[in-house]
Amino acid sequence: MRKKSHISLARYIVSSIDRQDLLKHKKAFYLGNILPDCKPTFLTTKHEFGSTFDKLKQDMQRLTLASDINLNNERAYFRDLGQVIHYIADYFTFPHNVNYNGSLRDHCIYEKHLKIGLREYIKSGEAQKNIEKMIRFDSLEALFQFITEAHEEYLRFKRSVQEDCRYIVNLAYQVVGAIINLFEKEIVIKKYHCVA
Repeated sequence: MRKKSHISLARYIVSSIDRQDLLKHKKAFYLGNILPDCKPTFLTTKHEFGSTFDKLKQDMQRLTLASDINLNNERAYFRDLGQVIHYIADYFTFPHNVNYNGSLRDHCIYEKHLKIGLREYIKSGEAQKNIEKMIRFDSLEALFQFITEAHEEYLRFKRSVQEDCRYIVNLAYQVVGAIINLFEKEIVIKKYHCVA
């Protein structure tokens, strides 16, 4: 996806998930959503499920730990959460998948159409209408399984900008909610162990 698409998605997530901490650090979250495209590794590492999902799982695991780093620097936490969402969005963008056989030029043209399509999907209210109810995951493994199964399902169907928009928005929404909920669960467990 293009940077403007990542920002559109991030804005939608911030406005759709009613969290004061996310709203307070929305600029850090926006930055995180475009940061992977600004790093030198952008040129060497494809943002594809098969090549980056294992690393992304480690990043998600780190974001659910009730560590001092996560507890004491909310801005960095939401920036890093934005980076996770960047990869999730790219996994559900057709040119970032193994079944895509177009050229780099075709890739760029598709992402231009996606930029326009995603903006319209959000602006028209279609995203809000199609968003699935927030799922409560009991564990990170359940979240990983959900993402993997969604990606397998995604690969089985003929790709279109409209389908990409639907998957991208829903998966990003679910992943943000899940990571924050699992992080808060860890905080409660940590507090309980400190008291006990």
